Amino acid sequence: MSDYQNLPTPPWWNSRETRQAARGEKRRLRHEARRAGEPGEPSATQREPVTPERIADAALRVIDAQGIDGLTVRSLAVELGVGTMTLYWYVQNKDEVLELVADRLLADVSFPPPEGDWRISVRQGCTSVRTALLRHAKAVPIIVGRGAFGPNGLRMTEASIAVFRAAGFDADVAADAYFTISNFVTGFCIFETSAAGFRRRPDLDMRAYGQMLRQYVDSLPPALYPNLQASAERIFGHNLEERFSFGVNCLIAGFEAKLAAGGAASRAVGQ
Repeated sequence: MSDYQNLPTPPWWNSRETRQAARGEKRRLRHEARRAGEPGEPSATQREPVTPERIADAALRVIDAQGIDGLTVRSLAVELGVGTMTLYWYVQNKDEVLELVADRLLADVSFPPPEGDWRISVRQGCTSVRTALLRHAKAVPIIVGRGAFGPNGLRMTEASIAVFRAAGFDADVAADAYFTISNFVTGFCIFETSAAGFRRRPDLDMRAYGQMLRQYVDSLPPALYPNLQASAERIFGHNLEERFSFGVNCLIAGFEAKLAAGGAASRAVGQ
């Protein structure tokens, strides 16, 4: 059974009744097209069942090859080996497809059990999210502005909050911690995948490009930009692994301080 069948219909999607009515209309149009002599589609016994997971996987293959702009209902139908009208039985438009893709990007994310050291769990969870997203660099922008309410996103959110709750945070602070670190990781991946596309340009030697930028910064008036010049090597070094770890560690240090402050406040009240 599909994971999606275990979840209620999200409130921003049309009701099941509305979707069924739309599918009935599409079936009527397909029937008319067949009567007009258009090629028929393979029968249900000749193809795999269409599921949200198959739709998302096929859409990712199209995006990996052609980018988000290359994904259309028609190109997705071709990738799935079904007719366009058949696909409209399962998704009403491209935006619904992108909702499925956004959730599919998180399918391989894993968090250690919350019983262990929460700091290690947070670091490993962040690395897991980043690794999962970077597998499909062209699809990463899809996650902007979309909630993690598919089965994979819900699992990730639940596991993330569980780690912070096990560390000793109350439900509200655990939620804030989750959103803070989630926004950092996804934002970093958006930056990183944009930079990755830039680096893949065959006409650019990125090492030479970085050196050119450093030389430009060095040519600026020192009195106006002393700090930028002092940090230029680090800024243009493109060591994304170290930069990512630095950010995660800073957030964890902040969470630790928050947790310690909460404990100190509780002890003060108890005195």
